[in-house]
Amino acid sequence: MNYTLKRFEKFFSFESINIRIVILTAFISYLLQINAIISGEPLYLIAFYTLLPWIPLCLFEGVWKVQNYAAVALLGLFTILQIGHFAEHLIQVLQIELGNGTVACPPPIDNAVNAARGVALGLRDAALPPSFYSVESIIKPGAGGQPILGPDGTLVSGPAACAVFGQLDLEIVHLVWELFGLFGTAFVLYYFRKNIFLWIAFAGLCWHALEHLTITYFYYFDQERLWDGFRQLWATYPAQGNSYVAHAAGQEAAKLNFYEAGGKFGLMAKHGMFEQLTGFSGMPGRAHLHMGYNLFITIPTVLGFLWEFRTISNKYIQMAFSGLSKNDVAKLTQEVVLSKFSKDDIVFNQGEIADKCYIISRGKVDVVIKNNNGDEDVIAQLGVGQIFGEIGILDQEASKRTATIRAATRLECLEISAATLQDLASGASGRFSSEETRSQLIDLVLERKDDLLSKA
Repeated sequence: MNYTLKRFEKFFSFESINIRIVILTAFISYLLQINAIISGEPLYLIAFYTLLPWIPLCLFEGVWKVQNYAAVALLGLFTILQIGHFAEHLIQVLQIELGNGTVACPPPIDNAVNAARGVALGLRDAALPPSFYSVESIIKPGAGGQPILGPDGTLVSGPAACAVFGQLDLEIVHLVWELFGLFGTAFVLYYFRKNIFLWIAFAGLCWHALEHLTITYFYYFDQERLWDGFRQLWATYPAQGNSYVAHAAGQEAAKLNFYEAGGKFGLMAKHGMFEQLTGFSGMPGRAHLHMGYNLFITIPTVLGFLWEFRTISNKYIQMAFSGLSKNDVAKLTQEVVLSKFSKDDIVFNQGEIADKCYIISRGKVDVVIKNNNGDEDVIAQLGVGQIFGEIGILDQEASKRTATIRAATRLECLEISAATLQDLASGASGRFSSEETRSQLIDLVLERKDDLLSKA
C-alpha cells in the first residue's frame, strides 16, 4: 500500500520544478483568486484566475513527465482531462437537481436589451447602464416562460447550470475537448493495445464524439430560419458587486433555426433525433445524458490508467538496467532522485567518497582524470541512459571516486544511493533478484577500470 501511494505521490507531484517556484506560483494563484473574489467576479473567472499561474508549470512538468515516463504520462494526462470533463458535467447536474439550476449555457448576458426589460419590470434603475456581464443567478421560468413560484409564494431561483467555467454547452468548446480526448486515447492505444479498459473508453468516446459532431453540424451549418418556436426572454438586474440576476420575462414567438428548435439535443437526448424518428418519449435531458456518457468513458479510462500504472517506470532506468523485470524497474523508479546541473558544473571530484551513482537522463558528461603531470585529461564522454559513479561503490579496491565528472552540457541525472546500487549488484540474494543486472554491473566496473588504467 505504501509503495502504491509513493508511486502516486511521485508521479503527480512536481519532480522537475524547484519547490521555491511551486510555492511562488501558489502565492500568485492565491492573490489572483482573492482579487477575483473581492472584485465580485463570476465563479468561472475566479476559477480561471486561480488556475492561470499553474498552466505554464503544468505544461513544463507534463513535457518532462512524457520525456521520462513515455506513453503512461500521456495516458495520465488524458485521464486527468477526462476526470475534469466528467466533473464539469457532474457539477452541472448537481446544480440542476440540488440547486434549482437552469440550463442556459452560456448564461444570459446583462446586455442592453435584457437590462431594458429589467427596467420595464421595475427590477433596476433606468440610469444603471448594462454591464455586459454573465448572470450568476436565474429566476427559474415555467412552461410559459414566466417565473416559477415556490410553495411559500417566493420566486424559485438557482444558478445558471453551466458547471464551473460556464462554457460547458458552448458547442465548439465541447467538440474540441471531446475530439482531443478521442484522438489522444487512440494515440495511447497504440502503446497499450491489450488494455481492454481503454478500448471500452475509446468506444464511448467515438459515440460521444458522434453526438457532438451532429450537434455542432446543426449549430454551424443548419442555420436557416424555418422553424416556428419560442425564444426565452430575460430581464437582468444587479444583485451585488458584479453579480447579476436573470429574471424570467416570458417568451416571444420567433422563427428559430434548427439548432435552437431541437438540434441542440443531438441524437439521444430528450427531444433529440431518436425521439423525433421513433416517437418514443422518455429519454434523459441533454445535461443528464452527457454526464452519463462521460461516466461511461471516465470509469474505464481511470481503470485503464491504473492498470498500466502498476508498472510505471522511468525509461532511462530501463535503458540503464535492461536486465531488470518491469516490476523491478517500477520499484527502482520510486527510489531515484532527480538532480540538475548547469554546463561545466562538477558532479563530483576524483578522490571524494563514493556515496551514490547516476543515470544520465538529459545531456552529457566528461570523464576527467589527472595525469602524471597533474594536468586534467578528458578520457571519455557519457550520454543519455548511461551510468557513472558506480566504480567507487562496487569495487572493493576503490571506495573513492576514480575520476572527476564534469557536465559537458546542461545535465539531468537520476541519483541512485550506494545501498540501492549494491542491492542491484547482489543478484538473486537482493530485492531486485536479477543475475543479469549483477553481471552487467560487474562487467561495467571491470571495463571502466581497464579503460582508466589504459588512459592514466
